[in-house]
Amino acid sequence: MKHSCASRVVVLLLLLLTVSVTPLRAADELPSWLQQAQNAVSLVVSKADTVPELADDILIARNTLRATEAEYQKSLGWTGKLDPKAEPAVRHLAEMARLQASVILARAAQRDHEKALKQFEQQSGTVRSKIKVFDDLLAQVRNLRKQTAEQFGQIDGLKAQVASLTAELAAKGSAISSSDQKTGDLLKALDEQKKATAASQHQVMTLTRDLEGLKKETTGLKSAEQRLADDNRRAAFELGLYRLGGSVKTGEEVQSVTFARARLLKASGKSTTLTVEGTEAVVGVVALLKTYPEYRLKLRVHGFGQPVRSEDAAATDQMARFLREALLSKGGFEPSVVEALGVGAAEPLYPKKNVEGNRRIEIIFVKK
Repeated sequence: MKHSCASRVVVLLLLLLTVSVTPLRAADELPSWLQQAQNAVSLVVSKADTVPELADDILIARNTLRATEAEYQKSLGWTGKLDPKAEPAVRHLAEMARLQASVILARAAQRDHEKALKQFEQQSGTVRSKIKVFDDLLAQVRNLRKQTAEQFGQIDGLKAQVASLTAELAAKGSAISSSDQKTGDLLKALDEQKKATAASQHQVMTLTRDLEGLKKETTGLKSAEQRLADDNRRAAFELGLYRLGGSVKTGEEVQSVTFARARLLKASGKSTTLTVEGTEAVVGVVALLKTYPEYRLKLRVHGFGQPVRSEDAAATDQMARFLREALLSKGGFEPSVVEALGVGAAEPLYPKKNVEGNRRIEIIFVKK
């Protein structure tokens, strides 16, 4: 009996200890890579109503995120920490969800630009119609100018006739009555011709004002066409950045993509080499620079943690120069196109526990 009671007490104590040491994991303790995937998918879901044609892709991204969260919860130990053996698979799922969301955003942006291009093409048809009207008006102006010149010639002829009749009146007093009548008729015709000429000049002025208005409208539409072309080029460039596979930041003059350093470089105390993914990234960046030569590069390699000599400014600067030489060699660019800097551990993004998150490579595209 005593032995049975003692066994029950031991079991109760173990249960109490188990309950007391199991921590509750708050949302803000989730790994940054999982938070990034959640944020990216949330942004895509918030725009689902505006892109119904991408509903299936959005559902795939959401399901991938749910699978990631389920795998993450399943892989938590009794201490509330993620099992290190399960972390690569969970991070891979999170990265897939984030990349799926990034591609959806890029496709949505491309759809908006295609819609704007279609609107512009419709406007171009209107402009062509107005240009046709403009050409017709210009032809009318030329005809009116020709008629005006002919009318001025007729006026000169009438003036000559008036002068001739006046001379005849002075020489032939007997024909004064008849000459006066002819002179009156000619003066009346001259006055009517002047009125017609004034009306023609007024019409020419009106057509000239219309012509100037059409010129201004045509100039405005050409400017809109250039802006649309610039927006399409920028959207295509941003899509190329997303396809590199890193974390993308976009701005007006500066755009960047950030990678975990270990994804691109394998560094030891004696040498630095490119990983397979690093070689692919170099090829992708070279292709972007050749397609968009209006940009130049700034490479920033960050270190963090121990050993200090392998993560300080000098060590990371050596890595940055190695990556710069790889880009210059692959692309055949002028040295001024690529700038490299090793930052060391001076600019961490995450707490001390996230060592690999702070060890990163920023590839910054800056307009020349």
